[in-house]
Order: sequence, then structure tokens, then C-alpha cells
Amino acid sequence: MKDGYDLSPEAPGQYMPLRTDEQLPKAYFPDKLPPALELSDEVVDEVSRAMWALGRLEGLGSEIDNPGAVFSSFVYKEAEQSSRVEGTAVTVSDIYRYDVDELEIGEAVESSHEADVREARNYIRALDDAVSFLQTASIERESITTELVKSLHEQLLVGGRSKDDDPLPGEYRPGYAVIEEESPHGLGSRVRFVPPKPDGVERLMGDLERFVQQGSDWPALVDIAVAHYQFETIHPFKDGNGRVGRLLVVLMLVASRLLHYPMLYLSSYIERYRTEYADRLLAVSEEGAWDEWLQFFLRGIREQAEEAFVRAKLLVDRRKAYERRYADAAKSVRQLSLALFEDPYFTVREASERIGVVYQTANNAVDELEADGVVEEITGNAQNRVFRAAEIMDIVERPGNTLPDPDELVDIERAWKLPER
Repeated sequence: MKDGYDLSPEAPGQYMPLRTDEQLPKAYFPDKLPPALELSDEVVDEVSRAMWALGRLEGLGSEIDNPGAVFSSFVYKEAEQSSRVEGTAVTVSDIYRYDVDELEIGEAVESSHEADVREARNYIRALDDAVSFLQTASIERESITTELVKSLHEQLLVGGRSKDDDPLPGEYRPGYAVIEEESPHGLGSRVRFVPPKPDGVERLMGDLERFVQQGSDWPALVDIAVAHYQFETIHPFKDGNGRVGRLLVVLMLVASRLLHYPMLYLSSYIERYRTEYADRLLAVSEEGAWDEWLQFFLRGIREQAEEAFVRAKLLVDRRKAYERRYADAAKSVRQLSLALFEDPYFTVREASERIGVVYQTANNAVDELEADGVVEEITGNAQNRVFRAAEIMDIVERPGNTLPDPDELVDIERAWKLPER
């Protein structure tokens, strides 16, 4: 927030005083959508590159009859990275372990990390439910409503915090919001931005709903970038605005038919460039710097689509390798090796239920996969053992900067040196 609240004539909104006392911060009110802007050649080029990357990712995903059976870990990846944007250290493995050990968590005094993991799990459920709803509703942007957004917020935050810090799940904030930043030289925090007053939130969200549903003459990716800016600027909830805003990006990609399954985890890009992300949003509000914001956002879509494509290709090739390796093995071994892609953490009892065999048959299948290095036991217990699909999780959790280049990825065994066992 600039001293004196000076705004460029191109700014898509205005600061308005909260009270008559001019010493208090002023709240920013964005204009109605769509904004007046012309797409530069650089933005048009970024749109083309992002669309190509998305198309390649979508093409790979569409080859799978049931994408969730192979790429469900990507939803976990988005939840992990979204949590990290919020400053927590949740991992994909943590979330999968929560699924296996859920009954144990909560019996004692819950740690803050366990609460963070539970909120990440809420993120996954909210995204899964919303995508299922869109698919049931014929995947149209008209299906994205303010009520759906409120429902997402409720699923994300219900039970996620103590009663002393009620985030009001599913409700717009009744009070002011203040976005702070650390002041220079370690002198504490200072106000960076004040979103609109609470009595303007419902009207602004209604306008955003109309824009999301009707779109504009711009490419869909530009609409998504504009909608994301507007949502974060409105900041409609007491807490969880970043997570809901990132979910909205994924849902708009699905509803715009750019992806048929949520294989893109944009939060990873936002986490890497969180300072620039915040600066770009503020520059739009105060300077009308749409061009820079759009290039930044579209570059993120492209980079994450490229990374997701590599992980997806590695997973698909690994699945094919299991099909070849266990073609002549017992049926239970073949079934379990393929079931690992949907649920890479499991107990023997869960494995028996998953592939529909008795406990001993499942145990034998687990033993064979463990001997081959496909799964590993991670508790060290003699009983209540938990297994992890080591090779699959290696693909999911490997740092993005160590993955093969998407243009050079041809064969998993040659490009990433994962030999047949």
C-alpha cells in the first residue's frame, strides 16, 4: 500500500477510507469485471505456450480410462504445495499416512502439525467433491457459483482450527481483513493491503460469479488469471482465502475443459515465487499492471503443466512396467501392483479389501512386492504394519528441478534409470 494511497489512472479500483480519520488505513474496492485491457504480444505468446503445455498434459491424461486410479497423487501434490504456501511443512507422505493412521490421530492431544495435515486432507476432499460436482453438472463454468465457493471454504476449514480462532467455515467475513508484511530492518509488521469492507463482499462476489460463468472475449486462461486476481483482492473470508483462490483456478481449468482431471498443481509455482506473486497482485491494484500479472500467471500454468506432464509420463510408464513385470504372477500381485497408484500407503488388511482377497493372500502379494522393492514397510512394527509404494512415491515427491526435461522424456527406463527388477 503506497503512502497517501496514490493510484495510477490505470488502477482497476480505488481506495476508500474506513472511517473519517484519515490516519487509519483505507480499504481497496476493485472495479467490476471485466477490466479494460488489451493483451500484449507477450501475453498472447504466453497464452499459446501455456495452452500447448496443457494440451500435452490433457492428452496424456485422456489416455487413461480412470485418471484417478493413476494420478490421484497429483491432487495430494496440490494440497501439499497449497499448505506450504500457507507456511506449513505438510508433505504428500504425511497426508497419505493420515489416511492410514486416521483413527490414531486425535486420541491424544493433537499437535499443530496434525492439524495442518488434517486441513490438507480437507483440501483434497473439497477438490475431489467439487470436480465430481462439475462432472455431474456437465462441466460448465455456469456451475461455479458463490454457493460452491462457500461450500469449498466450509470443507477446507471445518474442524481445522480451535474454537478460539473460528474461521467461520462457509461464511463471508463479518469484519475487516488486513494483509500485513514484514517491515524493513526487522521492525515488525506493517499493513500492506486492506481488502474491501465486509458490506461490499457479497456484491463483489456476485459480480465475480457472473464473470466466471460468462467469461469474456479473451482466452479462457486470461479469464482464469483475472478471476484469481479479483478473488484474492476481495478476500471474502476471514481465513483460507489463498487456498480457496487456488482451488478456484483448478476448478475453472476443469470447467473450461482445459483439463478433465485436476492434474495441475499451480500452488507449487506460487510457493516458489510467493513474494513476486504478492507483488504482482498488488501492482495490478495500484498500477493496473495487468500485463505483468498475466505473464506471471500464464508462465506458472505452463511450467506446472510441463512438470505435471513429466510426473504423469513417469507414472504411466511405471504402471506399464508393472503390467509387464507381473503379467505371469498371481492375480493378487498384479492387482495390488496397479492399485498402488491410487493408494500408495496401505496396511495388509486394506490391501485385502482393495483387491478383494483374504488376508493371507494379500499378505503373500505384499511380501512379493516388498521383495521386489516395489513397496517398503515404514513402521518397523511386527504388527499393524504400514507399507509405502516406494517407486511411485519417488516419482511423486522427487524435486521438480531434478525431473527429466519434458521434451526429452521418451522412456522411463532410459530417461530416469529405473531398471526392471
